[in-house]
Amino acid sequence: MEHALVAITDYCERIDDSFWAEPLNAATNLVFLFAAAAQIRALRQSAEPIRRLWDLWALTGLLAAIGIGSFLWHTFATAWAELADVIPILLFLSLFLLSFLLRVIKTRPVWALFWFILFQTVNTLLQWMLPGDLFNGSIFYLPAWASLLAITLYCRFTRLGCSRRLLYAMLLFTLSLTFRTLDQSLCAVWPYGTHFIWHLLNGLTLYLVMGVLPPNRRTADPLHADVR
Repeated sequence: MEHALVAITDYCERIDDSFWAEPLNAATNLVFLFAAAAQIRALRQSAEPIRRLWDLWALTGLLAAIGIGSFLWHTFATAWAELADVIPILLFLSLFLLSFLLRVIKTRPVWALFWFILFQTVNTLLQWMLPGDLFNGSIFYLPAWASLLAITLYCRFTRLGCSRRLLYAMLLFTLSLTFRTLDQSLCAVWPYGTHFIWHLLNGLTLYLVMGVLPPNRRTADPLHADVR
């Protein structure tokens, strides 16, 4: 219990245990709330009843929860706040994978369940086999990066009409992971670190990937056009 109340200094920007010790890391979580607001606007324009879009509404709620949880983590910086940061991310990744398999690829539920279990298994094994601080903790996102690469390639070669948007998301996610990884290494030359850039780019990444899920997909949008 005592550990849950002790401040954790995992980031370059945090040099003490005060609430606003990470102003950039805390404030940039607004990008997730902006992305969630944009998704709400898109969903409200759909003629589909809410019950048929429950997963998209849930993903939108999780997108907002990611921003709130990350804000708590970068202000309180305690063990309970870390859970508030991590759990919405895990839930978002899991639900997005299922939604993509069922809505975009239109795979059978049994195969969607298979790929979902495979993703969770690989994710768990990586957490168990590799040190948590590898690549400054970015190893946690390796399964998500690999999954995004896989679905981007799938959309490209099957010409589903979503490969360009996913390609942009893939590039942004790779860049954001790079900034996340470099945070501690650059403290000596840039005391604010680079973790806040991870927030900004990752918020845009999540906005882009949610846009490939029907009914958000609009093939007339150049971001959704296939790369020829």
